[in-house]
Amino acid sequence: MGGKKTVAHRLRDLCIILISACVLAILAEVGTRGVIRLGSDAWPATRAAKFDTELRGLLELYRRHPYLNTSPREGQSVAAFGKQASFSSLGYRSPERGVEKPSGTTRILCAGGSTTFDILSANDSKTWPWRMEEILRERGLDAEVFNAGFPGWTSLENLISLSIRDLDLEPDIVVLYQGINDLQPASHRPFDSQYERGHADEAVRALGFDLQPLKWYERSLLVEKARELVVGKRDPWQRLQSPSAPDNALTELPAEALETFERNIRSFVAVAIAGGSRVVLVTQPMRIRSEHVDADEAYLAQWILGLDPVAAPAELERFNTVLREVSMTGPASLADVAGQVAWEERDFDDPMHFSPDGSARMARIMVDAVEKILEERGGAMTESQRTLDPRIRTTTQNARDRQADHGR
Repeated sequence: MGGKKTVAHRLRDLCIILISACVLAILAEVGTRGVIRLGSDAWPATRAAKFDTELRGLLELYRRHPYLNTSPREGQSVAAFGKQASFSSLGYRSPERGVEKPSGTTRILCAGGSTTFDILSANDSKTWPWRMEEILRERGLDAEVFNAGFPGWTSLENLISLSIRDLDLEPDIVVLYQGINDLQPASHRPFDSQYERGHADEAVRALGFDLQPLKWYERSLLVEKARELVVGKRDPWQRLQSPSAPDNALTELPAEALETFERNIRSFVAVAIAGGSRVVLVTQPMRIRSEHVDADEAYLAQWILGLDPVAAPAELERFNTVLREVSMTGPASLADVAGQVAWEERDFDDPMHFSPDGSARMARIMVDAVEKILEERGGAMTESQRTLDPRIRTTTQNARDRQADHGR
């Protein structure tokens, strides 16, 4: 009876081939891991798996917020990507301390985004606001500096945070270091003055809230090695990149974007002043480094989707001009660190964030700015100055008055 195979026989042979291939793949995977393990102290994992573990650990530092979109997870500390970061029980990247301000203490609150949070610092104590406090204390001022910066926040989130939590600290001086993150919603088309389109979703994505589980093959060293031979290494940070960007990026922001930024800044200043604080507006530098042009432009294109990265420094300077004009026509002071400081490329570890040298330098610059304000305006505000006018009484003071009235 001939050698003609039945359908059942063919299916059996196919199953044998598939099973054999799977067994060989498993043996190859185990062998690959074994070879790599010989030269390592830890059991090997793919770059994608390592990145996933680190990022999910870092995500423990953040939480969603009904008004701020994303916010600090109070009292949380993490170690990820070779760095340490934490938030106090009040939600600040600062030493643990209470809301109540000690008598005779000058409180300074530094608001902003990741450049204020100082995201590339090795640990909390290396951030420029933390260094500010150390230097001020070394110079004899009883100072507490609160780092209210949070990655991804724009002037809008800074304004909301100031209104709903920061003024409870009764800061004598509020520092606002902002502009770069506002380029993100400013470059979205059509422009949305509420910063919902082109910012809210991007901030959630960039922090990893929408991070999808790894595919099985992303955990395979064999697949990873084979892929590298064919198409080269893949940057794991691409998992956080937006899936799409506009075809024609803007080279100039619309006028309404600058008007909205000015509106937010003036509102921020007004709320701070009404809360009894003096305000320092700080211009922001941006540096596309000559030895890292391609990487820096790619970095900016990833974060500021709608803006040509080559145009980003000039457009940021337009925001800096807004800060200068607001300080000239209102009660805020100005620290023009973008226009009056000769920054060097070694001061930056990417086009937006400071290197350790740059962070230390920023701390010294801001200490000088704060001391100048205190000298010009007679030191920290006294309690009587704070409560002289009911319109500038802080939320905390009003709450104390209500409690006292209730007690009587």
